[in-house]
Amino acid sequence: MKRSILAVLLFIIVFGGVVSYYIYGYSKFNDVINPNRKIFASKYVVIQYPPLKDVGPKFLVLSPVEYVNLTVKGWEPPKGSKGYLIEIKGYITGIPEVDLNLTMLPKYNEFTIVVGSPEVRVCSSDPESFLGSCEDRTLAVSEISIITSMLFKRYYYWDALKKGLDNESAKQYAYEETMKRKNIRYLSFLTKAKIGLGKLGNKENLCIVLMGPAEGATSNEILILRPGLIVLKGKTDGALRAEAVLIEKLLNITISS
Repeated sequence: MKRSILAVLLFIIVFGGVVSYYIYGYSKFNDVINPNRKIFASKYVVIQYPPLKDVGPKFLVLSPVEYVNLTVKGWEPPKGSKGYLIEIKGYITGIPEVDLNLTMLPKYNEFTIVVGSPEVRVCSSDPESFLGSCEDRTLAVSEISIITSMLFKRYYYWDALKKGLDNESAKQYAYEETMKRKNIRYLSFLTKAKIGLGKLGNKENLCIVLMGPAEGATSNEILILRPGLIVLKGKTDGALRAEAVLIEKLLNITISS
């Protein structure tokens, strides 16, 4: 009897310790994604042109100076275009573009795309009830997933070539190895706790978090918070897609139409 009581007490202590550990991580999440320190921010204007027939929307990325110079000369976006002013902040070196490269280009063991709060699930069953645009959120997730997957594939592609595989076999190998390392998560209690504890978004696991109107985002900004952790915040889901496009352009990757 005494042994069973001891076992129960031990279980309660261990279980309580684990729960407390994750509650602590959860409590740190907001501090992680909202650093309380002023830092230099680069600003960019991303213009989404209206889609043409049988052609998806095109994007133009400009610095504020470039945008002003064009408009002074009489240029204006085509009717129906959407414009987004986006800030990008780097908390590693303080230089946003450098921090973006330092975070996106290294080799990681795996990567995690946090598509948003669990509310995003309604996009597959009742999109009208979603606070935002399911279409734009889906496109934003797709865009950033493709960018990250492309960066992952290159390491395994070259590894395959070194092993003697031909070009097509190397591409297939790179794809399979990348998919093994891809994780999709919602911004749940556990995900927030793991980010707060540093278990997601570190030198082993690249974590990119999308936060739009459904998650309470009130700004259009890309935050490079630490090695392996990037947060995209958008006042609209369209802004999230524009931020993914901005990352693509700054990394000199071409996937968007």
